[in-house]
Amino acid sequence: MRRAFGLILLALGVFAVAGAVLLPTWVYPKLAKVPLDQDSTSVLEGTASKVLAVTDDGTGPVSKIRENAKLTAVGRVQANFAAPEMRQDTDYAVWLLAVQVTDDADNTVLSASKRQVCFDRRTGEGYQPHGEASPPCDASSSYVTELKDKAEKDGQKPPETNDYKAQPGQNFKFPFGTEQKDYPVYDDNTGAAVTARYTGTDTVNGIETYKFVQDIPDTKLDSKKVPGSLVGSDKATVDADLYYRGVNTFWVEPVTGIEVKQQQQQHQELRVGTSGSSTVVFDGTLAYNGKTISQMVDQVTENKGKLEFLSSTGPLWLGIGGGVLIIGSIVLLVRRRPAAPPAPPRRRQRVPVGADR
Repeated sequence: MRRAFGLILLALGVFAVAGAVLLPTWVYPKLAKVPLDQDSTSVLEGTASKVLAVTDDGTGPVSKIRENAKLTAVGRVQANFAAPEMRQDTDYAVWLLAVQVTDDADNTVLSASKRQVCFDRRTGEGYQPHGEASPPCDASSSYVTELKDKAEKDGQKPPETNDYKAQPGQNFKFPFGTEQKDYPVYDDNTGAAVTARYTGTDTVNGIETYKFVQDIPDTKLDSKKVPGSLVGSDKATVDADLYYRGVNTFWVEPVTGIEVKQQQQQHQELRVGTSGSSTVVFDGTLAYNGKTISQMVDQVTENKGKLEFLSSTGPLWLGIGGGVLIIGSIVLLVRRRPAAPPAPPRRRQRVPVGADR
């Protein structure tokens, strides 16, 4: 009976130790992926000391700098299941991000952008072509939509064109198991990955986060013709260069890689020629509103415990429990049964002297 019980304990111990090894090395990588069926909305709110608004007064577009405007930016992320990468058990996902910024005063649309990214579901990194024979992402799966300056006809929306290009760096989120180090994060404005530096820890709505700051230097974005009145010229139109700089801050929950909070400080200005004159067309700060932060915290609460069990607490307890079971089974199997006590000496019958035998 003891031997059978020892063998059972040994089998359970070996099974537990195997689980401790497999959970972080095999199960965790299989399950630590962003979902394919993504459909979420985030809202950023803030103010701008200056912002360029283009409206139509019935005679054509009119450009005007507004001051001290309250703004709302709505970003919607949707999965594109038409992309060939979107299949069961894939390591890559294709998501489409559309962002629209409006002035709260009259709901005037100040800017709108759209881009689609094929990215790694584990690390959150946008795919970059490396000349593979069978690349994990299709060449047409990542693009940025560009809006032409003018519509073909008055009253119509300017046509859109897709610029198919890779979008390197972190996209939508940071990696599962985010570390206390710097990460390249894709910047929509410059179209490049810019380093977000780890600056320490912070608590957001009770969630421990890593704080990353992305400082984007003064960068020329475009050259375009603009109304002369916009830059202090008496000419109808002038050639101007659009420059941008900004500071983006991310508060990331490290186990899930979810951006619990985000803040964007941006400055854009038009510069004409070499005179040094410039006109600020945007200067403001936008950040996740309270509802969006609460949604992100709910996502962390739902997923953090599961991921920690697979990567750390589960293997730890299985390893400890398995080790205890194995040691116990060995003790039972090698321990000898105690020897039976010796039989008492047989008493010899004494016969009186002279008695007949």
